[in-house]
Amino acid sequence: MGARRALVVDDSRSARAFLTRILERYELAVDGVDSAEQALAYLAQQRPDVIFMDHLMPGMDGFQALQAIKNNPRTATIPIMMYTSQEGELYLSQARALGAIGVLPKQIKHADLSKALDQLKLLGEPKIAQPAASPLPATSAPASVQVAALPTDSAPPIDATQERRAATRPNVPALPPELRSIIEATVGHQARELRRFLGEAFDTHSERVASEIKAALREAQTPAAVEPPVEPPLAPPPERLRRANPWLMAAAILAALACALLWWQQTRTSNLLRAQLISSEQKLAQTEHSLQTLQNAAAALTAPTASSAGAPGADDGQTSMVDPVPFGETPLAGARIDHVSQLLSRLVASGFHGVVKIRTIPGRFCMISGAGGSLLTATDTLPYSKCEQIGSPRDNGSVGEWQSVAFANMIATARASAAGKFDIQISAGGPEEQLAAYPAVSDALTAGEWNRAAAANNRVELHWQASP
Repeated sequence: MGARRALVVDDSRSARAFLTRILERYELAVDGVDSAEQALAYLAQQRPDVIFMDHLMPGMDGFQALQAIKNNPRTATIPIMMYTSQEGELYLSQARALGAIGVLPKQIKHADLSKALDQLKLLGEPKIAQPAASPLPATSAPASVQVAALPTDSAPPIDATQERRAATRPNVPALPPELRSIIEATVGHQARELRRFLGEAFDTHSERVASEIKAALREAQTPAAVEPPVEPPLAPPPERLRRANPWLMAAAILAALACALLWWQQTRTSNLLRAQLISSEQKLAQTEHSLQTLQNAAAALTAPTASSAGAPGADDGQTSMVDPVPFGETPLAGARIDHVSQLLSRLVASGFHGVVKIRTIPGRFCMISGAGGSLLTATDTLPYSKCEQIGSPRDNGSVGEWQSVAFANMIATARASAAGKFDIQISAGGPEEQLAAYPAVSDALTAGEWNRAAAANNRVELHWQASP
């Protein structure tokens, strides 16, 4: 049977090394990768027994990788344990809904990991060399070890009648299954403790015997007639150490303080520069978005007066307009109804022939749970890592849920007024259609910086193109 294997997916090298050392104590062969993309490439060639997946990673995050693995029939049955600093019942519910078997914290405890491995039937025991059979003193092990021969669940069944009538057992009734399982677990634990005790005892005894043999060999090789002169040391080593230690300790403390101060200054400078860079990128994205919105609005206002074709977009054959949507509002409702209605009225009046496309595109907001379980945008100062959900409240809704009844009635009236001259198409886009780039994920990223980009991307786009 091959060795049991675990895959650790974490962009932090120290976190991967820490979890690898713990897993190897349970006789697991461990492979590590630093991104979800590398994990998918690894799973195309290998099949581990369990995967420990971090959540926040550059590129594809842990939830996206979890969903990709569970959607692949070849890897869907591999158990996945989320290994992350995220916490809370909401996060645990989201992880389990995507297919994870549970969540382990970054500050992992041996008891939690042992429980998870035991649940996956992957719990191994340290290998300890078994000594040759020899008589042991009566006090060298606990008395409970004498019943270590009880059968386990993996052993063949034993006839209870034959067991009770064995030569060394009294004629007593069979134990209840619950009590029997408790005794077997206790005996197994005592047997493992005994093996550890014997291993440590034999290691200590072998080291003592080896040192005595080496000392005897040195004495045998030294001529008996020649005795080396014994010279008293100038000063006992402990005394010299006591005199030197205060100065060495003072020098070491000063060096450590200097290094810590330099590290703190560099870290602070780096964080300030990173924050300034992110802020500048956000301001630039907002400026570009505002400029694009103004240009589209100006084109929408001037396009219906074009004389060459008598319809909007006559110069280039196609015109578009972007209308931002505040968080939580129905995209095709409110002020967007008036804007679309005015545009369609101008198109009808100008004798436009062609296609009008109306697309709703959601932004990916950093959200937290509010009262009654509703989703709210996080405060600007909240760290991005504390976001409970990234997306839009209507991520799973149909196209019909993105428009109000008033909007649907207005579209029906516009189609009747057009009398078949142009077609109106309504569709929903995806969050990957971005006007403003989202900031790079880092420890210094805040929810406010992320949500500013999400607000710029949460929009309704209008496109109209005249028929040739």
